[in-house]
Amino acid sequence: MTVFVIAAILVLAVLAYAASVERRVRRYRSNTAASRELVTVELERRYGQLEPFIAALESSDLDQSLVRQLVGARSWSKAVRERELGLAAQAAAENALSAAVHAVLSESDTHPSLRSNWAFQGPAGELETTEKRIAGAVRVYNDNAYKLAQLRTSFATKPMAKALKVSAPEPFVEHVDLVADGQPEDVPA
Repeated sequence: MTVFVIAAILVLAVLAYAASVERRVRRYRSNTAASRELVTVELERRYGQLEPFIAALESSDLDQSLVRQLVGARSWSKAVRERELGLAAQAAAENALSAAVHAVLSESDTHPSLRSNWAFQGPAGELETTEKRIAGAVRVYNDNAYKLAQLRTSFATKPMAKALKVSAPEPFVEHVDLVADGQPEDVPA
């Protein structure tokens, strides 16, 4: 009699644990998908804000090489997204675009004519806010992707995650492949 009670308790404990892991998997999948969508929304917002920003820059006395870099980074970013080259390639393109935006914004701070020009300051302020929102959305997505990936590698949850066919999502970061000696590999330009 006691053997059946102990066996029943063990079975119930295993089933409760499996249900708990399944709920976590569903929650992490849902959170990861929602945060990925948030990143996409914020990137789309930035594309919309870049048009008036670039238009205001073209009539300014700002260094035109910075403007060309910004336009080129925007074109590269759009091309990567349209061709759906993967999350790592998109992250690299978006990072380059963010760097170009920040370079233009920091350079514009040194130009008194741009600091007093509302046609530039309005789009620049909106773009700065959106850049912060993108950084936050990417951070949330990467955290959710990491949690989901942890379910696949943790000793306690690995069998259940494998049964549920959990695949680890790609993080939204640009990375450089390491060669055998642990040094970054030269990336052709």
